[in-house]
Amino acid sequence: MERAMFFFMCMLILAGLPAEALDIAVIVNKQNPVSKLTSMELSKILKLEKQYWEGGMKVYLVLQESGSSEKQIVLKRVYRMDDEGLKKYWLGKMFRGEISSFPKTLGSSEAVKRFISQVPNAIGFIDNSTADASVKVLLVDGRTPGDQGYSLTGDK
Repeated sequence: MERAMFFFMCMLILAGLPAEALDIAVIVNKQNPVSKLTSMELSKILKLEKQYWEGGMKVYLVLQESGSSEKQIVLKRVYRMDDEGLKKYWLGKMFRGEISSFPKTLGSSEAVKRFISQVPNAIGFIDNSTADASVKVLLVDGRTPGDQGYSLTGDK
């Protein structure tokens, strides 16, 4: 009986703790002159409504695989749709001739970071804890990951 009570008390304590937050860093290649975006600009780029950087280079969008915590947060906060809705969105853009292929998809924050560090016109998103000097983390609405009010935060 004492073990059951101890277990029950532990569960109550754990249930009251906040879920660990995950901050998403929007990253570009270090050579990219962009250092900040508004939420609206980020949305247009990630939805490929804006397909060229200011200098004329084509935006190379890199996404994470379905099911990753990072992608779930971006789906909710930027795309405002689920994975299935995003697939339909890309198919619609392809059907209308607005894009020629789906964006590149990689399996982890590390893979996205490595790719973007090698491709000057690439943009993607990763778990902020994996960001390092090999890429540039963009300000979004003047805030960095971890700042109060940063828009790309969610539960792990």
